[in-house]
Amino acid sequence: MGVFYERKVCPGCEFGESTSLFCAPFTDPRVRKFLERKFKNPAAILNSLGDSAYELRKCCRCTLIYQRNVLTDEYSKLLYGKWLLEGDAEPELSKSTLSPSEHALYANELLMVGRLFGRSHHQVRLLDYGLGRGWWCRMATALGFDALGTDLAPELIADARARGIAALEIEQLAAERFDFINTEQVLEHVTRPLHILRQLRQSLKAGGIIKVSVPDGRGMERRIPFMDWGAPRGDRRYLMPATPLIHVNTFTRESIRSMGREAGLRVVTWPLWWEYSLIDATSLKTFGKSLLRPLYRRGWRTTYVFLRTDP
Repeated sequence: MGVFYERKVCPGCEFGESTSLFCAPFTDPRVRKFLERKFKNPAAILNSLGDSAYELRKCCRCTLIYQRNVLTDEYSKLLYGKWLLEGDAEPELSKSTLSPSEHALYANELLMVGRLFGRSHHQVRLLDYGLGRGWWCRMATALGFDALGTDLAPELIADARARGIAALEIEQLAAERFDFINTEQVLEHVTRPLHILRQLRQSLKAGGIIKVSVPDGRGMERRIPFMDWGAPRGDRRYLMPATPLIHVNTFTRESIRSMGREAGLRVVTWPLWWEYSLIDATSLKTFGKSLLRPLYRRGWRTTYVFLRTDP
């Protein structure tokens, strides 16, 4: 079985025409630098990848930027179940604790979700699709929601169950219905995001909501010529929304909206003050972020989007 699957149409709208923005083998120093930075055993991973290329393409219709070559299901499970879970040199998926500010961020968002439905929390059924270590799901349960989680990696489902989280296999979702589905930093990772969104829509109750939150890909096309995976993570040269193998779909708000239309979903908004249910005043810095974050999301049209079915 091959390591890569070639995406011949746009994964966000299934349009067949696209333009190539960048193409180089994974062994090219510009691309290899990321693998050497990200993984504890980059030599073994490079050996698995062979002479395949890291190629960024841009859809001519919805403008989504995406990696043409993505790992097959078998190797995706290896990436998220082992290479990142056990061998991530910049631990994200494997981190075992959250800061008080991160807990506060989840709590504030979930309180807003409760307002969207106008019912007692125990009457709102939530799904955390791509639960990772289960932090969002645990907070939802603590706040009284009927919360379940799922993940593509069997290791993470087993870990969630060991922590007392109600976790489902992906295959079980077809028989379930939810009021709200959380996809936090998920759709940038998957081979067929539109297909996933359509599947999740089928798991929504009437008037249900899917939250999409992904890295913001605005300005990516202009940044590609300055690609430098050795730069600090916050530097514009570090193309975080398009990391090789990992962030295979680079969204903007417009491409999310377009994908939502293709899936039969529309963008939903709410009163700004709903996002101030909980203010993190742990420090002046967190207090300022709590105040400015909702304004930033509104004013800069970020890739934090809620999509709703018709009632």
